[in-house]
Amino acid sequence: MKNDDAPSSGEQLTAAIMWDDCGMPHSVLFDDKYFCRESGYEEALYVACHGNRLRERFSALDSLVTGTFTIIETGFGTGLDFCCAWQLWEECAPRSWSLNFVSLELYPLSAEQIARALDLWPCLSPHKEELAAVYKPVPDMGVYLLSEGRVRLTIVFDDVLRALRAISEQKLAPNGADAWFLDGFAPSKNPRMWSDGVFEGMARLSRPGTTLSTFTVAGFVRRGLSARGFEVQRVSGHGEKKNVLTGHFKKE
Repeated sequence: MKNDDAPSSGEQLTAAIMWDDCGMPHSVLFDDKYFCRESGYEEALYVACHGNRLRERFSALDSLVTGTFTIIETGFGTGLDFCCAWQLWEECAPRSWSLNFVSLELYPLSAEQIARALDLWPCLSPHKEELAAVYKPVPDMGVYLLSEGRVRLTIVFDDVLRALRAISEQKLAPNGADAWFLDGFAPSKNPRMWSDGVFEGMARLSRPGTTLSTFTVAGFVRRGLSARGFEVQRVSGHGEKKNVLTGHFKKE
């Protein structure tokens, strides 16, 4: 898809999936895999969760306070990053807090496709089953309550730029993001997910201290984030990723 070739608003699309002999899903449209078969789970934990210091930050939340921690993700995909964050939340966060996870996805998988993809990791089985039981792509936006209401998953089923505007306008992250998961296939495969408009939308939804992590270290991504007030650094990666990118928002 070209950078200026976004589908019209309200156009509901679905993902065309090809499954390889190992049971790993690939996007037909973007000619890219959703995750690494050998270490996809560990890579998701490392890039998305460790890159945002989530174990440390979840554990440090004040159990005497009722609060909300917000993660915004660009590209829901199979739900792997979400399930990893959800699993970590249940392990570390005090019960007085809730997780507000907001994602976007123009080409959603079905519940059956998500369950099949996550079957590769039995450790996520309880989360996969609970998610698959409530998840269904719907026009515009879906809201799914999980973990007895402690986890609120909102998915905006739209193009990335319209979705980011909707998150702002509908106050889906009232206090801004605490952390960003940047995904959406490789920049060379899906450049629209890595445009200046995306970085501008991120800045609008961030506050000083908001963190980010992503698998890509492409130079234009680093420069685009830096120009919008994020301080970013390339750090050692995991598995197939030699390096990954982490950072935080510093612009007042």
